[in-house]
Amino acid sequence: MTPEDKEIADNCHIYIICRRPSLRFDPSSFGYADSVATGELLYRVEGQERRIRFSRAFPLLDGATYAALSPYPHRELRSHGPGGEVVRYLPASALSFGQGHHLTRPELANLEVLYVGQAFAAGNRSAFERLQNHSTLQRILAEASYNYPDDEILVAMFKYEPYRVVTLFDGAAEDVINDHRDAGRFISIMKHPLKQSQQVSLAEAALIRYFGPKYNKVYKASFPSTKQRVLESCYKLDFSGLSVEIDTEDLRFRLYSDKAKAALHHICNVDLLSKTDRAGFFFFTRPDGGLAQSAPTIG
Repeated sequence: MTPEDKEIADNCHIYIICRRPSLRFDPSSFGYADSVATGELLYRVEGQERRIRFSRAFPLLDGATYAALSPYPHRELRSHGPGGEVVRYLPASALSFGQGHHLTRPELANLEVLYVGQAFAAGNRSAFERLQNHSTLQRILAEASYNYPDDEILVAMFKYEPYRVVTLFDGAAEDVINDHRDAGRFISIMKHPLKQSQQVSLAEAALIRYFGPKYNKVYKASFPSTKQRVLESCYKLDFSGLSVEIDTEDLRFRLYSDKAKAALHHICNVDLLSKTDRAGFFFFTRPDGGLAQSAPTIG
């Protein structure tokens, strides 16, 4: 990574594992002359083949002497040194993104959300580092090659800026606290600002609730103890709602799932006013379907 990219990656603690059609180069149409690669990209949607013409500068740098496609399934354009070693490479998906093909082809712009996760570890562990040894990602990659042979797995990483506290007044609301306890709740929230670990955990939990990703279905039943402690501390702050936004407009990719339609901008609103709603968000679900408070942790 460049230093700029490394700095961004180090501050991304939320990651989303996504799926979309996989692109590859068509070797029968490929050509290379005067440092320019030309040809067609191939991908399939529900088994139906689709093609995109491309022309891309790909100079021979750093001692490379020739350019060629990688072996089947031809996912990369590569430059090689005199001994055949790979000097540089360009994935078909990256070429397609760089040329903006997803701007006119919704099937390439829509990313299905399969899993939402976080990496924090006292603030010194980024999502990029977490994904280098991630059992769920490995499972998704293995199952995708079998269940979705025409698709590829992409990972989107996000950095969340400091949160804002919003106060609402509803004069028509019933059964509300209208004595000193109401002001006390507000003062308590302002005097006990959320730690970054709490912000990350709340963002992760809200996104999972919103998208309902396939691979997060066991999220509450097998919640890691460290996350349980973080969310329990948030529960005690007694705030009434949570709103988490996720925006991919700059890249023009649209996130979607079975629960959420494809969009560039999603707002995950969580109502935590009632006891039932709060319990359903902060506590995990027992195998019998009931709600249970997270188990105490040791150490």
